[in-house]
Amino acid sequence: MQYQLFDLYRQSLAPLNATVDLVHDIVTNDRYPLAKTRYGRLRKAVLESTSRLLKHYPKQGFEYEPVTIDGEYYPVSETVVLEKPFCNLLHFRREGLPEDAPKLLCVAALSGHHATLAKETFREFLPDYEVYVTDWKDARDVPLDAGKFGYEGYTSYLIEFMEHLGPNNHVFAICQAAVPALTAACHMAKKDNICRPKTLTMMAGPIDIRVNPNAFTKQVLKISANVLERVAIHKVPRRYEGAGRLVYPGTIQLGGFMSMNMKSHMKKHVQFFKDIVHGNADDANKHRDFYDEYMAVLDMDADFYLETMDRIFLDQQLPKGLMQHQGETINCSDITDIAILTLEGENDDMISLGQTEAALHLCDNLPKKLKKHYVQEGVGHYGIFNGSKYRKSVAPKIKSWINKHHAQAALTD
Repeated sequence: MQYQLFDLYRQSLAPLNATVDLVHDIVTNDRYPLAKTRYGRLRKAVLESTSRLLKHYPKQGFEYEPVTIDGEYYPVSETVVLEKPFCNLLHFRREGLPEDAPKLLCVAALSGHHATLAKETFREFLPDYEVYVTDWKDARDVPLDAGKFGYEGYTSYLIEFMEHLGPNNHVFAICQAAVPALTAACHMAKKDNICRPKTLTMMAGPIDIRVNPNAFTKQVLKISANVLERVAIHKVPRRYEGAGRLVYPGTIQLGGFMSMNMKSHMKKHVQFFKDIVHGNADDANKHRDFYDEYMAVLDMDADFYLETMDRIFLDQQLPKGLMQHQGETINCSDITDIAILTLEGENDDMISLGQTEAALHLCDNLPKKLKKHYVQEGVGHYGIFNGSKYRKSVAPKIKSWINKHHAQAALTD
């Protein structure tokens, strides 16, 4: 009922938002006499700020521009190579890429945002890799007859995707995705699956939240599964394709994310207002680009959300040796030949230092030469996979790790 009421409320705002947008278009039109005056920019700031508070933010596209290498431009193609009920596997390939280029599976987090939130993260690999991305679907648009989707379904998808890429593939998992990616790698290692990844890179993932607990993890541990199910799970309204499906709405997750840094978000919106008034177009456009993506959210299937919370956060099943997949216990000790790189942000207020690195300690049969950990100074949770420090420091380390072990694999084949 709460989801339906919120949906009705959002629909009721549509006429008001359309009116605000119309007035905004008028006062910003070049023919409007005051458009380029300070007064005109002030009106524009008021109208656009109001509109952005009222509007619904749709999913953005990847829409990668051509890759530039040595002054030459190479277009990037985007194709759907596998289509599953809850996820599309996208393939990005730049023109002129060698046929033997490494294949990299980028596993986007399924935690309320679309995979496009990390499109700048994945962009760094386009010049040198066959890039595959898990494009998770909005559960509110998945019909009930598609069945349920839980943690094991997510893990099974990753195994199927790696098998599609074939042997000597590489996996890069961000945030929440790190745990099911490691689960899948363990399962494949135990089965001696030839398509298990050659390298597994995990960034800011909650492998073991018992390590160095912070305010976020402490708060999570106070919540019971029963309370989560009563408060967070809602039924999709009738006007959507997934009508009747139980989901965890993305709007609730977004509210949780924003509440953790509310002062920062408010400061950014105030600065956006000032940038419009003062005519700082570049800074204003950066704000628009970021929040157009950040405010676009998706619903998660209730089973996936509840099982993820239970297995990863409330019960920490992987580090305790309790994680199951298809009736078999997952043991990180089964990994003996997958090169693992873990990365963390020094100032991450969601995933504390050591929580991702824990994967290296759990994989106790993995040789030391196949383990590496890196902490990026001066960045938080978002900065570890986006921004200048990611581009200049973090991404090169990931590529170096992949290239090193891909080359070694090529020599032994």
